[in-house]
Amino acid sequence: MWIRTAYWIGRAKAGEETRFRALIDGTLVPAIRGMPGVRSGRAMWPMRREDGSPPLACQILVEFDDRDAVDRMLGSVERQAMREHVMAILPLFDGSFSHIDCEVS
Repeated sequence: MWIRTAYWIGRAKAGEETRFRALIDGTLVPAIRGMPGVRSGRAMWPMRREDGSPPLACQILVEFDDRDAVDRMLGSVERQAMREHVMAILPLFDGSFSHIDCEVS
């Protein structure tokens, strides 16, 4: 199994917290679940932190059966179309956004 993780490091802009979360939960995650090769997708919202932890606003986990499925999703027209959703969320956020692909053992 492979997992592609999207990290939102930072915070939603003041007054945009509810809208930020609603767009991720209501638009971005459902779009991810509909992409080719995706087994499942979900957003995780930090509720408690240890001292010194990074300012993680949200983490999105996307599961795949194998690396070929990740590559199929990355090359899909659905992923290109999803960029529109991400671009609508970025102005609501102060921080950085990146991905890490992991093989699960």
